[in-house]
Amino acid sequence: MSAPTPAPGDDRPREGYYPDPSIPGYVRYWNGSSWVPGTSRPAPADGEPLSPPPGARPAASATPEVEETGPHFFD
Repeated sequence: MSAPTPAPGDDRPREGYYPDPSIPGYVRYWNGSSWVPGTSRPAPADGEPLSPPPGARPAASATPEVEETGPHFFD
């Protein structure tokens, strides 16, 4: 699945629910860098708010799973 289309003037899509490209009439949560698995649900009625799904972390505050170190030079 591809990323949602960003709004004009934005360089990347914001976090939130977007139409699910694989299921018409459904929405899926985008965390700013990828689709969050298991968040596809029927699209809400007009004006009905959707809160982020439990366990969804914004991409900006995501901690790396592996500690990254600097480059290693082997002579």
